This record gives sequence, structure tokens and C-alpha cells, in this order.
Amino acid sequence: MALTRIQHWATRSYHTFLLSRASMPFAWGTHDCALFAADGIEAMTGVDIAAAFRGKYTDEASSLTAIRTITGAAADAVVTVEDAAAWCATQHGLEEWIYPLMAQRGDLAVVVDSGRVIAGLVHLNGRHIVCAGESGLHRLPITQIKRAWHV
Repeated sequence: MALTRIQHWATRSYHTFLLSRASMPFAWGTHDCALFAADGIEAMTGVDIAAAFRGKYTDEASSLTAIRTITGAAADAVVTVEDAAAWCATQHGLEEWIYPLMAQRGDLAVVVDSGRVIAGLVHLNGRHIVCAGESGLHRLPITQIKRAWHV
């Protein structure tokens, strides 16, 4: 089942969501990169694509265990938030962009920043990926995008 964005999602729900998270600090299991992206998608569509992950982890190690368990990866598999994003996207019928740089405002994205794989959303300006940072939202150039899914 593909998701449908609510009416006026860009000027109301997504914009308001970004403002509400602008200075919220990073917190595993509540406001990390994956849940930030899922919360943004929920603001735009009313659907929580990360429901299976909520309440399942509190730090980086337990997040990786949750990703392995929920996605069905082998116990010794190396997993990242990319695997969680791909699993959530598949579960909710989000089509992956063949050319990730074609991603548009509000789309789910995975980027590599300083060697770390992180999830985020395409910013309203269409030129950045916005993600949860240590002391608030962090913007990265869209050119750092690795994978993206249309919301």
C-alpha cells in the first residue's frame, strides 16, 4: 500500500514538523535519525512507517539488534539504518528512486556523513537532506544521498 500525503503537507504539516524539531537534541529511540525521518513521514501522511521499531531500542547497539531482528537479517550480519529504511519502505510500498538525486521534497533518504550512514528527509528547499543532529536538525547537501524512496 503506497502512502498518500495529506493536503497542504508542504506548507503545513511538514513545515510545522521541521520547526518543532529544529532544536531538539538527538536521542536514541525517541529522536534519532531513523525515527526523525519516520516522524516526518507520519506528519505528511498520517502513517507511522517505523511502528515496528518504536520502543525496541535505547542506544546504538540495541538499535542494530532491533534492525537485525525486525528485518530478518542474520545474527552476525552487519546492518545499518539503511537496512531499516529499506525494510520500512518496502513494508509501506515506497518506491525506491533509481537515481537517488531525483528525490524530491519530503522523500525518505539515506546519506553517508563522515563515514556514518544516517536517515533523513529531503528538505523543503529540495537541495538538502535534513536529519536529527546532536543539538537539533542538521542539513546535508543532497549530493551526499546514497538511496532514496518516494513518499
